[in-house]
Amino acid sequence: MHTYRALLIAAPLLALAPAAIAQTAAPAYTPAPVAAPAAAYVLGPNDEIEVKVFGQPDMSYKTRIRADGTITAPYLGTVTAAGKTTGQLSDEMMRTFLRQKILSAPSINIEVTTFASKTVTVLGAVPTAGLYALDQPYSVAAMVAKAGGPRADGANTVILTRANGQVERIALTDAATAATRMVGPGDTVFVPNAEKVYVYGEVNRGGAFPVTPGMTFRQALALAEGPTLAGSTKRIEVRRGGKPLTKPSLDDVVQPEDVLVIKEKWF
Repeated sequence: MHTYRALLIAAPLLALAPAAIAQTAAPAYTPAPVAAPAAAYVLGPNDEIEVKVFGQPDMSYKTRIRADGTITAPYLGTVTAAGKTTGQLSDEMMRTFLRQKILSAPSINIEVTTFASKTVTVLGAVPTAGLYALDQPYSVAAMVAKAGGPRADGANTVILTRANGQVERIALTDAATAATRMVGPGDTVFVPNAEKVYVYGEVNRGGAFPVTPGMTFRQALALAEGPTLAGSTKRIEVRRGGKPLTKPSLDDVVQPEDVLVIKEKWF
């Protein structure tokens, strides 16, 4: 009798146990972060836009925004376009059509056909230097990539000159910075030629090689395809600023314009 009563008491507790375990064991749900949408392009002087009024082909046209930020729109006259997105401008035009009872149900789409008001200049050791439109937000890395990336003789560093004259040096190898530092209208991105280290003497392929951050003379020697059979890695000379270094080592860090000479073995 006592055993039967104990089972009656324990049964509900056993039934609740799995749910309680599941509740305590399940990890808290964390929603995935949602990327913020890119800011819409804001129109400016010299941008060319195409205005399409659906169902009214005679009212559709292309026009360039004047220096004062305005356009002349058929049936509407002078309209301020600069400082607005294409969506804001089309909404304003549709409201005017309704208010003036020109169209009963206007539907307007506006697209930018030439981006000219907001540009960035990319110069230096890139395949396609020139003026690039800021048709969307661009990071320093993205803008260099848009110009074709650094050439083989280009450095992995860019010099960013802001429109206000502020200058900043950014390493493309620092992905966190290069991918998040955004460029703005009037900025100039300059990719300099790579700094060089020179390797001569008893090496298989002497010449000048790009210096990378933290490069050692051993790595520079590897770029020169190593010493010849007659060369000795224990007999090296390093000249810096035209003067020889005292007791140089292949594990020393290279500085730009260093000259490494591999000498012959002593037989």
